[in-house]
Amino acid sequence: MKRTAEITLTIIGVIINALVGGSVLLIASLFKNETFQEQVKNELANDQKLNTVDPSEVLNAIGNGSWWVVIASLIGLVLGIIAAVCLKGNNKPKLAGILLIIAAVVSVLLSVGVDWLPGILFLVAGILSLARKPKKEIMD
Repeated sequence: MKRTAEITLTIIGVIINALVGGSVLLIASLFKNETFQEQVKNELANDQKLNTVDPSEVLNAIGNGSWWVVIASLIGLVLGIIAAVCLKGNNKPKLAGILLIIAAVVSVLLSVGVDWLPGILFLVAGILSLARKPKKEIMD
């Protein structure tokens, strides 16, 4: 049985996961930059609506939260690649389906919803891997 749909969804999910993880990693490194932090602090200090918010707390929260997204993306990336290898040639579709569902749940929960699109793709591919049965040939 061909597993083209599952493999395609998994590869697209892996690519999007890598892009999300890479972009969040770039944002995290930007928030570690001293000049950028000073600019953000000045902007927050000038804004009347956000005057009660401590800029250091905001920067720390974004910096710490971004690492969770990177970790979630890496977990989804690794599990997605392993699942794609298991799906190739229809070797272990049940294992691949379980790995994809785990990747979907873990990446969405750890990233607090940032990895929602790869999570949906992994979930659909995982359900397809578990639900599709090979056709039985009828003997005459």
